[in-house]
Amino acid sequence: MAIYQAPVFVNEGSFGIFDHGEVPIESADWSGDLIAPLSAGAMVRTGINTGNVRVEVRTGASGDSSGEWEDGATALVWSPTGSLRVESVVDGPQLKLPVLAGSGPGWYELEVKARGRRQAPDASVLESAETYLISLHLVPEATAPMSADASAAPNRDEEARRRRLLQG
Repeated sequence: MAIYQAPVFVNEGSFGIFDHGEVPIESADWSGDLIAPLSAGAMVRTGINTGNVRVEVRTGASGDSSGEWEDGATALVWSPTGSLRVESVVDGPQLKLPVLAGSGPGWYELEVKARGRRQAPDASVLESAETYLISLHLVPEATAPMSADASAAPNRDEEARRRRLLQG
């Protein structure tokens, strides 16, 4: 197991786990407190509104994470290209952190643990005391859940058509 860490700039109280830089914000499911799954990837809610938080990414075999975590959540996320990365909505991908979807395109279980989210709620701070631990594990095709909501598993033809329209 390896753990990588880096600061990530937060704007409007969130940072992303995006696939190939795509930010399908209109598909966000904000019903959870910590993770908002998207049609591809997810948003992570922070305590601060603006500033830097520390993000740790755990790769390889699961194990106990060091430190005490105050919040935790899991969600299923779709990675159409296998390029899920931790990204600032403003600054783009944090290149000091590895690609999360190491097994290529597919469904992944995203686990996010957090501490320090309540120390400066909605504040704008240069360096926050918030820390997030991110891990991602492939959900094998045979056991991937089928959602009652068809938008949870994107239609590849519709996604390609949408991208062509957005590119002009």
